[in-house]
Amino acid sequence: MRLLLLGANGRTGVHLIERALERGHEVAALVRNPCTLPARGGLDVLQGTPHKLEDVCKAFSVKEQSPDAVIVALNPSRASDSPFSKPMAPPRFMADSVANTVTAMKQHGVPKIVVMQALGVGDSFPNMSVWMRWVRHWTYMKHSYDDHDLVDKEIKSSGVNYVLPRPPWLTNGRSRPVRIFGNNGHGVGSFATISRESVADFLLDACEQDTWDKSTPVIAS
Repeated sequence: MRLLLLGANGRTGVHLIERALERGHEVAALVRNPCTLPARGGLDVLQGTPHKLEDVCKAFSVKEQSPDAVIVALNPSRASDSPFSKPMAPPRFMADSVANTVTAMKQHGVPKIVVMQALGVGDSFPNMSVWMRWVRHWTYMKHSYDDHDLVDKEIKSSGVNYVLPRPPWLTNGRSRPVRIFGNNGHGVGSFATISRESVADFLLDACEQDTWDKSTPVIAS
């Protein structure tokens, strides 16, 4: 497969590149600073931002063959690496980026998008822990979750085929088998975690298979 990755130089995105190349896929990555991704066989790195439609369209046209699928692992930029730090991106950064991507998908006949979301988005909110529900509403993480909610609505109303995985708290551990807790996370538990490597593997599985099409699987280790 040929894949277009948005958010490819993020903490999950770098694992996505490694795993995708290991599986024999060709990868195009749209990033603001190409120097953050070393050149290697099977990887095309393009400079730009998904917040600009013209940059997204350029990424779809980098080769004669359009992507077979798009994977989005974006997060709004923050003042520091802490998830609780002040957001620096516009309020609709992810939603507008996804809207641009859907527009380009329809222009180029690309059938599928897989977007990394989070437990607590949409109808999975009631299955967040009480502590995370407080975090969701009363810290700067509210801005990110609000944007994820907009992405959820944007994708579901777009008419394109999608998978919207919803992981809980992310860790830096090794890849492990993934458990799926339906579309809304019932039974996931209050202290569920999953490694970024495991999420990367699942995002690729969701591209390669049709098992989770048109769904929002909550995933944990």
